[in-house]
Amino acid sequence: MKVELNYEQSARIELLSMFAGKSSSQLLVDAALMLLDQDAGTCEHCRLALTEDFIAEEKLEERLALLLHR
Repeated sequence: MKVELNYEQSARIELLSMFAGKSSSQLLVDAALMLLDQDAGTCEHCRLALTEDFIAEEKLEERLALLLHR
């Protein structure tokens, strides 16, 4: 999935990724998973147990797009 950020957003993500010790792409993936978990009402342990059956890629992209445009 392609995520387009403006200059300020990109700079913030880079700064946060340095503090977190992760790549900016991994930080965005982690944030997206956290938002999806909150939206679905599941916890990290539940998501790990259901990784393969959690959601189809197309549905994941649709839900993430909806969350980002709130």
